[in-house]
Amino acid sequence: MITPEKPLLAEIISISQDTSDTKTFEVGFVDKKLQKKFSFMPGQFMMISVFGFGEFPISISSSPYKTNSIKFTIVNVGNVTNAMHKLKKGEQIGLRGPFGTGFPLQKFRKKNILFVSGGCGLAPLRSAIYAVQEKKSEFGKISVLFGCKTPENVLFNEDMNQWQKENFNVLSTVDYPNKNWKGNTGVVTGLFKQVNFSPENTIVMICGPSVMIHFSLIELRKKGFRNEQMFASLERLMQCGVGYCSHCNIGNKYSCIDGPVFNAKDLEKLPVKEN
Repeated sequence: MITPEKPLLAEIISISQDTSDTKTFEVGFVDKKLQKKFSFMPGQFMMISVFGFGEFPISISSSPYKTNSIKFTIVNVGNVTNAMHKLKKGEQIGLRGPFGTGFPLQKFRKKNILFVSGGCGLAPLRSAIYAVQEKKSEFGKISVLFGCKTPENVLFNEDMNQWQKENFNVLSTVDYPNKNWKGNTGVVTGLFKQVNFSPENTIVMICGPSVMIHFSLIELRKKGFRNEQMFASLERLMQCGVGYCSHCNIGNKYSCIDGPVFNAKDLEKLPVKEN
């Protein structure tokens, strides 16, 4: 971790428009020595300061093996993210982190990997997918399932095309198709029947809306998956990143320090419906 409490200056290197309300920002620390030693685990998040507006948490959506810059995929959902969306290349922000737990990928070697995402939940999983892609010879079969509301909300089309070229099983579905949509229709759990994995040797990583995580775990358990095989990323009301403010409290846990990545076994003990 570079800094737990003090924001450090970073500069926007590039901005890409992913959907009508979603942009990916590539940034780098102004201090090049800090950038050189920066590292993170897929699933961890950082706190971004937009000066004059506030701070918000966001997962890293770039590869942990390419840390000459950092990428954040940000949906415009409020005052601070709206201010972030108005920034231009070359402008500066503040960064704290990385914070929280990540996906323990080193424990998943030789396993089949199933990624399940809903909406903007693909962004936190993207860094884990990149990490598996980088070392794909060390893993078994890889599937990426993605669900969203409409075809216009589909994220990372270029990435998904590349993952397919590398023999990942990539499946997407939308709730409300248009006349040009050729893919699946319905909730993301409907794609499970198209994945031919044995639960005995498969790890599942999930991120998305609370209800989607809840029903994904239910359906996966019906298929024989054990809690120990399933991991979910919960980004729940995190405001400080270090467990001081208690906004992200869930029972005796804090999303910012005990999560945001939880094993399904731990989720069953929390006083929420796995959200």
